[in-house]
Amino acid sequence: MDQISRPFQIALLAVGLLACVWVFALRGHSSSTPEASSTAPASTPATSPSAASASTAAAEEKAAAAPSKVYNGSAPGVKGLSSAIAKAHGAVAISQHNAAELQNKSDQASSPTSVPSSSAAPAAAPVTKTSTTVTVSKGNTSHTTTVTKVFAGAPAGQKAVESALAKGNVVLVMFWNPAGSDDKAVRAELRLLEIVHDRLRPDRANAKVRALVHSTGLQLMGKIAVLEALPGQVTSYGSITRGVQVNQTPTLLVINKHGQTITLTGLQDAYAIEQAIDEVRAG
Repeated sequence: MDQISRPFQIALLAVGLLACVWVFALRGHSSSTPEASSTAPASTPATSPSAASASTAAAEEKAAAAPSKVYNGSAPGVKGLSSAIAKAHGAVAISQHNAAELQNKSDQASSPTSVPSSSAAPAAAPVTKTSTTVTVSKGNTSHTTTVTKVFAGAPAGQKAVESALAKGNVVLVMFWNPAGSDDKAVRAELRLLEIVHDRLRPDRANAKVRALVHSTGLQLMGKIAVLEALPGQVTSYGSITRGVQVNQTPTLLVINKHGQTITLTGLQDAYAIEQAIDEVRAG
């Protein structure tokens, strides 16, 4: 020691002192870690997975958001490294905050929401139920059948009759059996009468034609509409056939705009049918 200069001795002593302080500082830091962990409570209250994940995320976000100290010591490169670590902590905090907000929005979107009920339920369509007994004749034999149908709203046949009546027509509804001879004969007379009405109406301004028609005593220039149906379709006319008995074929209903009806059954010619048309028209 006597051969070493005084300033060099002081420098060596300072280096040794710094080395001791550095060793004791590392030991104190390593020993404090298990003590801190040993003081943690042995048991924690049970929480739901969602609450635990939320608290963990919040704790991580808080820890990451805590500012990191930048070391300004003399060791080369340490200051730059600690500055980079501080920036990384800030980026982690922002990322965790964004993730928490995204999870919160996802939970709200997946939660069931109540749908407001309509203030007024749509009105149910009216239901029409009709039951009709029909006797079908074929040659020398006949049989009786009962047909029952349920319709939502007005049946199609009823709508067709109401539409024709609204146009000012006298409506003729023929229930017929294509296999019956009388049915075929009445249908031919009805078709002939329909053609006569259609052909004469455009000439109602002709004096000679009007005089000829007047001499017959018939109103052949009035508007008529002809509808045909099979025996099984009686119920499709709803209220039109509700108060009328259709027990056999051929059956012809002659209806005016007031709902008044004349029923013709069996074999009929064009003249008899026209008389029924004129009668309901006058009613």
